[in-house]
Amino acid sequence: MSKSTGLGKLFQQWGGTTASLFSYTHLSHDLAIGLITALLAFIRQDLGLSYMQSGLLISAYAFTSGASQFLGGWLGDRVSQRLVMALGLCGVGLTTFAIGLVSTYHILLFALVVMGVVSGAYHPSAVSMLSSYLEEARRGRAIALYMLGGSIGFALGPVMGGWIAEMLGWRVAFIILSVPALLAVPVVLTKFRQRVFLGHGETKSVTPTENNTFTRTPRGLSSLGRVLRPVASIITLTTLIQFAAGSIMAFLPLYLVDRHGMTAAYAAMWLGIVRGGGMVGTLIGGWLSDRWGRKNSIILALGATGPVLYLLAKLPFNAVLIAVFVLFGMLMQLRQATVQPYLMDNTPPHFRATVFGIYFGLGMEGMSLLQPVVGHFMDIIGIVDVFSIIAITSVALSVLTLLIMIKPKMHYKREDN
Repeated sequence: MSKSTGLGKLFQQWGGTTASLFSYTHLSHDLAIGLITALLAFIRQDLGLSYMQSGLLISAYAFTSGASQFLGGWLGDRVSQRLVMALGLCGVGLTTFAIGLVSTYHILLFALVVMGVVSGAYHPSAVSMLSSYLEEARRGRAIALYMLGGSIGFALGPVMGGWIAEMLGWRVAFIILSVPALLAVPVVLTKFRQRVFLGHGETKSVTPTENNTFTRTPRGLSSLGRVLRPVASIITLTTLIQFAAGSIMAFLPLYLVDRHGMTAAYAAMWLGIVRGGGMVGTLIGGWLSDRWGRKNSIILALGATGPVLYLLAKLPFNAVLIAVFVLFGMLMQLRQATVQPYLMDNTPPHFRATVFGIYFGLGMEGMSLLQPVVGHFMDIIGIVDVFSIIAITSVALSVLTLLIMIKPKMHYKREDN
């Protein structure tokens, strides 16, 4: 009985059933959207694409998804976070299924644009809704459990997608793995309600209009500017690091094929190893952010990312590089698991979806613009040299992060005349 009680208490500390249901919706969403990167080598070979064309496929989704995060966050705060979440999941499921039916490059490009538009509805409202259920002391772990679902989805996608693609073709992989997102839609519609946390473990179910009245904080661009000012430096540094890490992540399967001589299926599965490391990093990040502090945990994640990316680009394929793959995945998700609760803690409830839409949108928009450029330079100077340039840049960004975020205490010696 004591053991059962202890496990139940631990489960509640991590957000309980609520966070678990949110975690499933995140799993289903990210399982679908992660397939394009995981199966890019299959698609490139089947359609005869260049590096630049391959980068445009990733960019087609990333650019439209990044832009739609702003609208998705705005709608979530003003219409209904529950309905906006359901719209995002349904749209992602249907477009993933549709990708399995396409036969040409340009139709595939169009399908990914549509997927990007609808997927922007999901993340801002999901994190904001989950945050409204829980007090600040548990919020980091609950968001970490929610993010774990996304990490599992991204880890399963390359493994399951690569296996299905090898056996039945990449189109069949998209069709089969669209199902979980479609099944998540009724979960959102029947189980979730928009809430405001009142304190002492209590929440109040509200409509979006009631939420506006409850918070009694003015809206408008000037109000949004005041909300963003305290978190601007964190958003900027995190976004810059994400540009470097995301560029390497997007082309990692192709890098493993071209530098280390792996098959496309094997490279896709190694991407799953990186995502598996992300699952561990998610839990560590949530625990650290609640126990050690949000800002300290963010400094750790951003400061360590640059050196790890440098090792990933420079080491030969051996046991050490495998460990670096895992550590890379851990740091990517540790960063998110610490930044997201930091933003939720420092944002009024009725601005949370909007602020998270801005944060998530900036990262995705930047990546969407960078990926074709990165692919273009890979066509010119080679993927190995481009990875080296990104790695060196990421080290510089980590050093910059430490200089900006760690402010040493100055001790002055008093001199008596």
